[in-house]
Amino acid sequence: MTIDTFKKIDIELTTQKLKKEFDVSSTRALSLAMGLSQSAFINAMKRSSLPYEGIIRTCIAKSISLDDIFGIKQTFTISHQNESNLANSYKTIKKEVTHLNNLVESVIDETIAFNELTGERSLSVRKSLRPILVEAALEYECDHTIVQAIAKSTLSLL
Repeated sequence: MTIDTFKKIDIELTTQKLKKEFDVSSTRALSLAMGLSQSAFINAMKRSSLPYEGIIRTCIAKSISLDDIFGIKQTFTISHQNESNLANSYKTIKKEVTHLNNLVESVIDETIAFNELTGERSLSVRKSLRPILVEAALEYECDHTIVQAIAKSTLSLL
């Protein structure tokens, strides 16, 4: 993904941003400011590339934001509407998972109470029933009657 981002970088625009950050006007002055030879910088530009290692090393040393230089921030921004949608999705999922968990717990409680199991056996049955009932609740859209029937039939097998 980073490689794809680098391929999309406008070489000329990036060079202009670097010149502005280093307060220089020529390619020669820019290459010297980064500790590179002018020929290395010009050769990279001829290949439609940049001397990334030199740029990154120098920007880090001078606390210049690489995101600003390469325009990376625009690639990863999330709009406020997307943030709101994510928050709503989270709330919906949380509500559904809580409902599913409450359904499974109530069915297990009903099943154990109906069969009057001992403490140790009760814990063993809970542990065995839970994954089966969660899967059933998901498959049958939290239909209490179906999940309860599955719990009772499964209990006879345990």
